[in-house]
Amino acid sequence: MADGFLSGDGIFYEKTEAYHAETARRVLGDDGMKAEDPIRELVQQGYIAFIEFRVPGEQRVKRLYSDLDYVICSHSCTVTKQQEKWIREHVDEITRRQQFLINDDTQQSFRNITISTVRLYPECEKCAEAEERRKWCGAEIPEEPERCRTCPISRGKEYLKMN
Repeated sequence: MADGFLSGDGIFYEKTEAYHAETARRVLGDDGMKAEDPIRELVQQGYIAFIEFRVPGEQRVKRLYSDLDYVICSHSCTVTKQQEKWIREHVDEITRRQQFLINDDTQQSFRNITISTVRLYPECEKCAEAEERRKWCGAEIPEEPERCRTCPISRGKEYLKMN
């Protein structure tokens, strides 16, 4: 799964340590030992942080709090072509909530990227399932709402046209 740091040149550094800060220190190398906030340091350098909450040391991914997973990048960051390529090639490894955060960013770093149908379309706001879809997108519930599974909007007619 996507748990680590994606460099500007498209290299993904998986979190293998117990804490994300330790992984950030490893990526920073010698400078990492001096950094007070190594995650912030990487993000300021243009890295994208993919944060997952899973049980440490588990060989198989055992999820803890998938609704807390997130993606961090600098607001001034523009996703590089290499980063976008990695994201598109590894979309199956990016958690549902992380996909939603990328797809939902229409103003900042991911504004030109839609990677999946895990999103709320403007039409979704008018639907009776809006709250349930929001919970599903945010990984608060495991199953996509029944009506969404048959809806042409949430099945991604816009997404399919874009990609």
